[in-house]
Amino acid sequence: MYFNQGGFIIVHILRCRDLGFNDDFIVIDADPKKAKEKMIEHVKDKHKDEFEELSDFHQEEIISKVDYLLNRGCGCGVLKL
Repeated sequence: MYFNQGGFIIVHILRCRDLGFNDDFIVIDADPKKAKEKMIEHVKDKHKDEFEELSDFHQEEIISKVDYLLNRGCGCGVLKL
């Protein structure tokens, strides 16, 4: 399902590098919930050791940053096609 706004299709883009990992993985999805799920799944799979070494506080901080990146009003992380 695509979200149309003003005749554009809004897609959400998350980059693994934006979360502090040295990785070129990118999620592009029209559904922000699916984009979040895909990115968290990637982090917990591909960066499992690094993620688990972090404190609970820092793990939650990374997950919160995903929400921030998806919801910021500046348009970064959102692409109109």
